[in-house]
Amino acid sequence: MQMLANIIAKPKILLLDEPLTSFDVIVAEEMKNLLKKIKNDHIIIFSTHILELALDLCDEIIILNHGIFEEIEDESLKNNEEIKNKIFDALKE
Repeated sequence: MQMLANIIAKPKILLLDEPLTSFDVIVAEEMKNLLKKIKNDHIIIFSTHILELALDLCDEIIILNHGIFEEIEDESLKNNEEIKNKIFDALKE
């Protein structure tokens, strides 16, 4: 409900923490599609541990690795396997 209230209020910036984890599969997919629709008109910043969600929704990805933010380069975002390997390598360090 809170997420829908925030979207209805049409803020310029949405800050979300694990936005889809409490939803069932159908509602999560609907909310993901809604976020895709509004992302061109809003700044959406969210945290997630679900890599596929980040890859599907995000134009930019930053990971927190041992207290340090590391940006994933744009060219890596085009290749899911490359980005997964890069993230797993960073987490091993």
